[in-house]
Amino acid sequence: MKVAFIAHPLNIGMFSVMAGESDWNTKLFKKETLKQRLRRKKPFAFLELNGLLSKTGAKIDLVAIACPFLPDQMIVLDEKEVLEKIIQSVNLAKKEGAEIVSLGGFTSVIGNEGEKVAKVVNIAVTSGNTYTASLAIQGILSAADLVGRDLKKSHIAVFGATGDIGSACARVLAKKAHSMSFVARNEKKLDGLASEISKENKIDIQVFKTTEDATKKADIIISATSALTTIIDPKNLKKGAIVCDVALPANIAREVSRIRKDVLVFEGGLSSVPFIEKIQDKKWCALMPQNGIYGCLAEALLLGFESKKENYSIGRGNITEEKLTEIWKIAQKHGLGLSEFFCGDKFYTKEEIAFLYNISIRKGEEAHANS
Repeated sequence: MKVAFIAHPLNIGMFSVMAGESDWNTKLFKKETLKQRLRRKKPFAFLELNGLLSKTGAKIDLVAIACPFLPDQMIVLDEKEVLEKIIQSVNLAKKEGAEIVSLGGFTSVIGNEGEKVAKVVNIAVTSGNTYTASLAIQGILSAADLVGRDLKKSHIAVFGATGDIGSACARVLAKKAHSMSFVARNEKKLDGLASEISKENKIDIQVFKTTEDATKKADIIISATSALTTIIDPKNLKKGAIVCDVALPANIAREVSRIRKDVLVFEGGLSSVPFIEKIQDKKWCALMPQNGIYGCLAEALLLGFESKKENYSIGRGNITEEKLTEIWKIAQKHGLGLSEFFCGDKFYTKEEIAFLYNISIRKGEEAHANS
């Protein structure tokens, strides 16, 4: 069985790697000139891997399709133009023999998390958001356990709370947190979500339109926005804070791990896979994270291993706890799971985790003494 992943470049350099073309030099050409060239490019297959094996022995093939738009183009350009290229990408995936396709990055954001695309193509579609959300939640739980942070005594902030991944994380973590902050641009949706979750879980939830105040207050942050630039200022993070950044492009500068030694910031929504060390493809090695794969891609692999030829994560706000549990169990069955914690090019050492653990313990003792 073959599955497909639709990917878009985060920058011109990434597209150059995808296309295997060297004439995309931003030092020789103006960025706007290159973006116009990119806009005219048609989707193309840039990677194919065969015989990927799960822990159970299930085998699949993977084809990756490039949708030539940058994130800002997908937000600024007319939705009809962007959707047309995404649909072309999906149709190409089907032509390449895929039976399931996952929409990576902004290719799912445009068109209501795959809903509009799924209606007009003859192939199973997923946004990959269910497994990505599950990885983000498990990442927070694991990080909190590592550094000795008690969620029941923690204030958790969710940035992008009304989005598909953010809302799923918010609903689950509301059952575990002491209090919460939600941040999103749509004030009406934000107020409605906060009110609903607050009543269901009898938890205090504050709402903010910007991240600054919420960052200063939070012990733990999940950031899952579709912002095009960084939105979290490292200097506003509390000492000992945990930050899970699910967003691409990143919501917090990767230099944070060097600027702030007293916080744990990691790239969330990433999955380990049992076959990663066997992949020698140069494009794969250049484009994928160091220690795993994106959750949206991993979801396509999982559905392929299970031969689930059906729309899975489609539309906004449809991720249930039951589905989060289901996809996590499927991942464990096939040998996929949470990737190691890292930020940029930095993996956290045991000594750094121990340092953060001591910060959490001291903060807990101080809180107890003041109560």
